[in-house]
Amino acid sequence: MWRSIITRNSLRRRPSYPYYLDVLIPSSSSTSSSTSSFLMARHPREINTNKTPSSFAPPFLFRTFSSTPDSTNHSIPSDSSSSSSSSTTSSASNHGAQPSTSETVSGNAVKHDFQTETQKLLDIVARSLYTDKEVFVRELISNASDAMEKVRHVQVTGKSIIDPDIPFEINIFTNEEEKTLIIQDTGIGMNQSELIQNLGRIGHSGSLEFLKQTGAGGEDKSAIIGQFGVGFYSTFMVGNRVRVYSRSAIPPPPPSSSSPSYMWESDGTGQYTIAEASGVVRGTKIIINLRDDCSYFSDRKTIENIIKKYSNFVGFPIKLNGERVNTVRPIWTIPKDKVTEDEHKEFYQFIARAYDTPVYRLHYSTDSPIHIRGLFYLPSQHMEKFGMGRLEPGVSLFSRKVMIQAKAKGILPDWLRFVKGVVDSEDIPLNISREHMQDSSLIQKLNSVLTKRIMKFIEGEAKRDPDTYLKWYKEFGTFLKEGICTDFKWKEEISKCLRFETSAKEEGEMTSLEEYVSRMQEGQREIYYLNVPAREYAVNSPYYEGFKAKNLEVLFLYTNLDDFVMQNLNDYGGKTLASIESTKVDVDAEKPATPSNDNSLSEQEVDQLCSWLRTTLSSRVTIVRETKRLHNSPAIITDHETASYRRMMRHMDPTRVPQLPKQQLEINSSHPIIIKLFKQRQTHPVIAKEVAEQVMDNALVAAGLVDDSRSMLPRLNTLLEVALDSPHDLPPPPSSSKNEE
Repeated sequence: MWRSIITRNSLRRRPSYPYYLDVLIPSSSSTSSSTSSFLMARHPREINTNKTPSSFAPPFLFRTFSSTPDSTNHSIPSDSSSSSSSSTTSSASNHGAQPSTSETVSGNAVKHDFQTETQKLLDIVARSLYTDKEVFVRELISNASDAMEKVRHVQVTGKSIIDPDIPFEINIFTNEEEKTLIIQDTGIGMNQSELIQNLGRIGHSGSLEFLKQTGAGGEDKSAIIGQFGVGFYSTFMVGNRVRVYSRSAIPPPPPSSSSPSYMWESDGTGQYTIAEASGVVRGTKIIINLRDDCSYFSDRKTIENIIKKYSNFVGFPIKLNGERVNTVRPIWTIPKDKVTEDEHKEFYQFIARAYDTPVYRLHYSTDSPIHIRGLFYLPSQHMEKFGMGRLEPGVSLFSRKVMIQAKAKGILPDWLRFVKGVVDSEDIPLNISREHMQDSSLIQKLNSVLTKRIMKFIEGEAKRDPDTYLKWYKEFGTFLKEGICTDFKWKEEISKCLRFETSAKEEGEMTSLEEYVSRMQEGQREIYYLNVPAREYAVNSPYYEGFKAKNLEVLFLYTNLDDFVMQNLNDYGGKTLASIESTKVDVDAEKPATPSNDNSLSEQEVDQLCSWLRTTLSSRVTIVRETKRLHNSPAIITDHETASYRRMMRHMDPTRVPQLPKQQLEINSSHPIIIKLFKQRQTHPVIAKEVAEQVMDNALVAAGLVDDSRSMLPRLNTLLEVALDSPHDLPPPPSSSKNEE
C-alpha cells in the first residue's frame, strides 16, 4: 500500500515547497524473494491525482528494502538531507550532495592477473598515451554516456531492464579530504564476465562490441562515443587505487530473480580482483583514490572546468556534487529553425568565452568528404587589434558531442582564426588517445570544404546587407588581407570580400573590386590604387593629378598591409592591379592628354635641364626625364620602393633601416618652378642647386620616403632668406575677388 509522509525543506534546492515522500511498503503477504520499497519526492500539486511523479521532481531515487537475509540494498547517490541513516558518509566538497556508501563486498575476492601484454599496455596508457592528465575525466564521462545509450537502445528494442524508473544521469562527487573522485552512471552496467572482458583486457571496446552485436546504426551509432577500449585505464594516470562497482541492467535468465552486483579493484600494477557486492544500483560506479601529485582532481572547481571544457554537450545530465553542470545544449545538432536567438547567444558566449553578440552565424552540415556538422560565429569585435597577443584558433573539434581538441589547428586556415564555433564528426580519424586527428590528407579536405563555405557565406552577407558588412569589415578586414598575403590558394575567394575607399565615392564609403571593374572606362586595362596615410593626402597627391583630370577612378589604401595585399593579389577579374606611383601606368595612353601649356620649356630645354639635374643630383638620382602626368606639381619620383616597406623595415629594426637608393625623377616642364630653375641654373647656380635639392626632397615627401624631414630645415631657411631679399620676384597676393570665390 502507499503511505504519504509530509516533510518540509527536506530536499536541496527546493526550499520554498513541502514535498511528499511516497513509500511503497510491501504487504505482510509478500513472497520471500527480494522485494523493495521506492521512495519518491513528489510536489504537492501531484497529490490526490493519478499522475506519476513529475519530471521536475528531484532527480535522486531513494530506495529502502525488506530486511530479509538475502535481500540486496540498491541505492544511488542521495541528497545529504536524506542519508543520515548511513553508517559511514563521505562529505562531498563545497557542501554538495553526498555519494552513497551502501556498496559493500559480500563475496570472496578472486584475484586475476593482467596478461603480460596487457600489463605493458597498461603502463603505456597510464604514463605515455595522453598529453593532459585531465583527459581521464572526459574518457570516463564518455564511457558513462555510452553505457546509458546502450540501456536506451535496449529499451527501444522492447526488452526489459532492471529498475527502469531510475533516470539516466551521470553523478560525480569530489572529496578533497579523502582525495577521492567518484563517477557514477545509471547505464548498462556489467556482469562478472563483462568486467573481466572489458576491464581485464586493454583495447577491447565494449562500445564497438555492442554495435556489432546489436547492429545499431544511424542516430544510435552516432551517439556511441567509445572506439578504442583504453579510456578507462586513463584513471591510473591519476589514481593509485581504482574500485568499480557495477550491476548489469540486463535481467538474469530464469530462475534467477535478481541481477548480481560485483566490485572490481586494481592498483594498476599487475593484478585485479573481482568480488560479489551488495547495495549496488544499476550501472557503474568508479571510485578513484588519487595520488598525492594528482590530488587537485578532488577539487570541485577543477572538475567543473574539465567537464565544461570536454563534456558539456554529452546527451545526459552531468551532476557535480548534486548540481547539474552541463546546461548548454549542443545546438549544432539541432535543426536551425528549432534554435532561438537567446540559445545562439548563450552558446556563442560559452564556446567563445566572449561577452559580445556575434554579427553573423553559419549553421552548416555536409556529407562530403565526410559527414560533418558545424556551427560558426563571426564576432563583432576582437582583442588582437589592441596588441593583446595573437588570437588562437576559435573552432573546437568535437566527435559525437565530446570535445576532442579545443582551438583546433588545421580545421580552418590561420587567417580565419577569428571564427568561433564547433565542428563535429563521427568519421574524423583520431589517434588512440582521441586528442588529435590522424589522417592529414582528410583534414586538408575538411579544411578546404569549410573554408570555401565560410568565404561563400561572407561574400553573400556582404552583398545582402552592405552596411552591416562594412561595419564588420572595418573590424575584421585585416584578417582577410592577411589571408591574401599568406594563403595563395584562397586569394580569389578573399578578394571578393575586400573593400576599399575610392575616388569615386565620398569619404567613409567603400567599394568592392567587382564594383570598381563595373565602373571602369572603356579601354581601361588596369585597376588603379594609391597607398597613403589618409584620404587628404590622396586627393592632394601629385600622383593623383593626372587621374583626377581624366576622371579615372583610383582606390585609396591607408595601411601598410594594403600594399602587400595588392602585390600578392596582382590581378582581379582579368584586370591588373597597378599603383599610380609606377612608370608602368601610362595615364596618357588611357585618354588623350589635355592641351599643354604654351608657357613651358621646349624639348631641347627639357633635355638640357634633365642633364643638369642628373649632374647636380648625381648622388640621389639615376634617371631624370619629363612627364606629362603632372598638372600642379613640379616633380615626382617613380618606381621607388614603397613607403609601406620602409615603415615595416624601420618598425622591425630602427637601427638597420636600409639607405634610400637612387631614384627616378620625373619633372613637369610647364610648372613655374621648373621653368625658373632652368633660368636660374646659369644666373644663380648656387641657389639653383639648393632649389633642385628641395624639389627632390619634395618629391620624396610626396612618395612618403623621407624618414626625417628635419634634414631639410637649413636649406629651407636659406631659400626663405633669398626669397625675402628679392621681394620684387615674389608672386603678387591673390585678389580679394579670388579670395571670395
